[in-house]
Amino acid sequence: MFVISIILANIIDKMKRKLTLFLFLLTVSVPIQLLAQNQWNVMSHTDTDSGVQTRVATIENEEGYKLEIYRDANDVVRSRFSIRNSYDLIAVKQCPTSQVDERVLSNRSINDAPCISQPRWAEYVIGYITDGRVLSLPLHNLMNGNVIYYRFLLKNGSYGETSFSLSGSKDVLNTALGKDLVVTTKPGQ
Repeated sequence: MFVISIILANIIDKMKRKLTLFLFLLTVSVPIQLLAQNQWNVMSHTDTDSGVQTRVATIENEEGYKLEIYRDANDVVRSRFSIRNSYDLIAVKQCPTSQVDERVLSNRSINDAPCISQPRWAEYVIGYITDGRVLSLPLHNLMNGNVIYYRFLLKNGSYGETSFSLSGSKDVLNTALGKDLVVTTKPGQ
């Protein structure tokens, strides 16, 4: 009986150690996954028709919403906000509104043009690159702000809201758009 008690004690001790290790790994890995999900990254997309490769600065928040900034083949800087994969759809006649920190709200592309809107995403022109320079307050704000908020009308008539951290966005945007790109906020700068 004494031997059985010792064997059972050893088994229980091993199970406790394994459970402790499992719980430790779980508490370490989940925050790391969330942190990785909430960081800016550069991804490459290749157009299957032309073979042109585009670098995209992207972030996905914990709610599954995504923000992508890229330079297209015509040197136009675009921002695309995508809603999460769910049953929600954006009301396509109303562009989502964005706001960096406490700065001015906007739901238009530069030059007061409307966004391009689809049920799952809305895209904005935020700058035109000429001779390695872009005049763009929205891009400057994305590179130098703390958080960007999006508010949007859904197809069912309700409203949605989400946000993205801009921490680390400047370096990633420079990588995606071009290290030598000069971003200005006033003509002639």
